[in-house]
Amino acid sequence: MSFNEDGKEILVPTVSPDGKLLDENQAIDLYHRTGQHLGIFDNPEDATIYAQTLHNQQDQMYSAPKQGVTLNINGRKVTVDDSFLQLSPEDQEKTVDEIASHLGAPKQDAAQVEQPSADDDSQKSLRSELSAMTQNPAKALYDQRPTWQKPLIAAQDIGNIIGDDLTFGFGDKAAAALRAPFTDKTYAEELAANRQGTQNARDRAGSAAYGADVTAALMLPRLLPAGQVANASAGVLPKLGRFAGGVVKGGAQGAAVGAAQAAGHDTDIGQGAAAGAAFGAAVPAALGIGKTVGGAVLKPVADAVRARANPSGYAAGKIAERLNNGGMSVDQAAARAARDGLSLADVGGSSTRDLLRTTTNIPGPARSRVASQLALRQMGQGDRLKRVVGQTLADPDGYLAAKDEIAETAKKIAGPLYREAEKTPIHFTKELEGIINTPAGRRALAKAEELAANEQVPFKQMFVNIADDGTATFKRVPDQRAWQYIKTALDDMVDAETDSITKKVTNDGRIINNLKNRMLSELDAQNPTYAAARKAWGGQQSLDKALEFGRTAMSQSPESVRRSLAAMGAPEKEAARAGAAEWIRNSIDQAGFTNNAILKFFSNRQQVKNLRALFDNDAQFKTFRQAIFAEAKKRSTYDAVRGNSTTARQMADMFETGGASEGFNTAKTAVTQGVIPAALQFVGSRLRMLGGLTPQVADNISKRLMTTSPEVRAQITSELQRIEQARISAAEKSQAVRALLGRTAAIVGSGAVVQAQQ
Repeated sequence: MSFNEDGKEILVPTVSPDGKLLDENQAIDLYHRTGQHLGIFDNPEDATIYAQTLHNQQDQMYSAPKQGVTLNINGRKVTVDDSFLQLSPEDQEKTVDEIASHLGAPKQDAAQVEQPSADDDSQKSLRSELSAMTQNPAKALYDQRPTWQKPLIAAQDIGNIIGDDLTFGFGDKAAAALRAPFTDKTYAEELAANRQGTQNARDRAGSAAYGADVTAALMLPRLLPAGQVANASAGVLPKLGRFAGGVVKGGAQGAAVGAAQAAGHDTDIGQGAAAGAAFGAAVPAALGIGKTVGGAVLKPVADAVRARANPSGYAAGKIAERLNNGGMSVDQAAARAARDGLSLADVGGSSTRDLLRTTTNIPGPARSRVASQLALRQMGQGDRLKRVVGQTLADPDGYLAAKDEIAETAKKIAGPLYREAEKTPIHFTKELEGIINTPAGRRALAKAEELAANEQVPFKQMFVNIADDGTATFKRVPDQRAWQYIKTALDDMVDAETDSITKKVTNDGRIINNLKNRMLSELDAQNPTYAAARKAWGGQQSLDKALEFGRTAMSQSPESVRRSLAAMGAPEKEAARAGAAEWIRNSIDQAGFTNNAILKFFSNRQQVKNLRALFDNDAQFKTFRQAIFAEAKKRSTYDAVRGNSTTARQMADMFETGGASEGFNTAKTAVTQGVIPAALQFVGSRLRMLGGLTPQVADNISKRLMTTSPEVRAQITSELQRIEQARISAAEKSQAVRALLGRTAAIVGSGAVVQAQQ
């Protein structure tokens, strides 16, 4: 269960650690007492998806049958142990492909898993299968056919349906009359067998049969003598006007066709004529506009056949089409996906992502699987970003340990340099004397003398001041080691003037810091070895400042960041990177599971420039930026599929399948060309929706677009490359379609084809 608190949806367990079931109040109380939760989300929908995913995983873990799992691979049942269910989807597909290779069966995108269940479930399933076979035996037998046979059977069925329509059912009678004398069957038996064959073709074709009927209706006017139609309507149509004349003409021909169909099929002629007149008046195919609208109707019929006979091939064709629409070749998409570990949906552009979104709008297995897959992938965005930050910039979770490690390494490097620098005498210039004579300088000098006395190592350097009268005054002055003590004392004074929370320095602190910088500049000029030692290790305070600088670098100007980094030594720069990595980690954690964490630290030019300055070299930043862009593409896929309201998703689905666009076009056609062309255009749009993205095709598309397995992606790429290489020009494609339709209709007769293409 989940509950909302402080604007976040918190998913909590309903079973206590000791196994006790908890009600809602007890579960919330347990969370408040122990902080235990299953995830914190931005909205209830994401919490529900995650909870359902956990539930499904637990079901697989605890409820999987111990006696094994039955896989249906290309019609052959193979039993494997229950560890198969514990594999990832990619590994399950690899296992299925390996089994298929041993069986000599072609590789399949998925295998149906049949799990043993109780006797009553098996009986219900058996009754369901028997019922389906009883109601549509032709379809059941068709489904058992080998894949390569299905396109041939589908094409033959479409041809048989069109032939039956064009001959008004008399084709079966003629064939029975011709066959009966040469067989041991009577004319009635032959006729019954022929009619059963035609009915079987319709049963197997399903929704595609309606497309065949419309195709025949468009072909029929081209077969009839034009003069007869013109004479029948002479003197009547001009008086009724274009629209009314079309209705009368369509109704008259529809009645004739209906009566002929009834006679050919031995049904009531009066009822056939009435039904034909009604259909003819509504959608008057006799107007002879098949040449302009026929293409819009015939293509969906072909799509329906392909989608039904070969859903896998049809799905691959849709993906290749979308990649081409996005201006990307299959090779380019495959290379980008392999380089960044992405899916084709991520790299294929907006058109390909829209296709994936459409598959989730179609009821079927793709809807829930893609939603869960994208939600889980988005939830892992933060961990992936932290990992790449750790690989290229600094460990975002170990900045404190990193700071200590940096300090120890810097001390080892700088130690010999400091010892060498202490051998160099420091001239007590007026600049240094003036600094020592300030109140802060005197306090720092006193602190340095105290440290030297405690170490029992007094200042080794003497200063001789010769007056104008020749008298000389000797006094002990700071040597290089003492000046280092004075620097440490001044650092402590600056820290005392710095707010521990805001890190703001008071005016006195800034004055003392400037005094220290003047002293260091003078010492560096006299002792270059000391300058090198200080650059290698400037003290713990310098590391702390560099770490804090990295935490706030994103809020500074790029010029300020570059200037500050230029003044740092290698240890300080490394500490600054650790601070920046810590800031990025905090930004990612604040984004939550389902928000886009990239926007928190890589969303404007200032942040990008500042991050680039913090990286040690161009190669590391390039790797980091490439990973960021890959995550941005993943997020684009997530937003395209899940970032729409219910209304928007439905509209997108309608546009994809042709519903919305055809609706607008139908209305436009009705206004500009009349109701009859609009009616036929609407019929074409319905066929397009029937023959397009079926649940099985959508499932195939979603699996291809979302896989990140290198082996599966290589197989898909090879398939898409074959489709791309076989692509021909628009003119050649049009000729191929016409030739295909001609071969399909040849079953009816060559005369019909010639007439239909005129």
